[in-house]
Amino acid sequence: MLYTKNANVTTTDVATITTIPSGYVAHWTMLFVSNLGGSTNGAGIYVDKADSTRIDILGGGNVSAKDYILLDGSAIFVLQAGDAIKAYTTAAGDMEFVVTFDLLEQPAVFVNFNGT
Repeated sequence: MLYTKNANVTTTDVATITTIPSGYVAHWTMLFVSNLGGSTNGAGIYVDKADSTRIDILGGGNVSAKDYILLDGSAIFVLQAGDAIKAYTTAAGDMEFVVTFDLLEQPAVFVNFNGT
């Protein structure tokens, strides 16, 4: 089933947009970041993997006032149970982060790519 989750970030604190629940995987297909504030601000978004690995998607790049970034359809990020999508800004402001993903039940058997 498709889900859209969002976080409105107004401080420099990291906001968790969503965490993939146990027993599920997610196919993340869309990211929309909108700077609703009156001045340019940096936007960052990353995946905090269940094994504590961090995968940066946007590394704090600037988004002009009243402008947006849209990433859709050109890539699919596969997230596992326990992975979290997190967002932050480099300065206090008014930034909206929106993600859309397909949440699927985790297969009973996970293929290990090392041959076992």
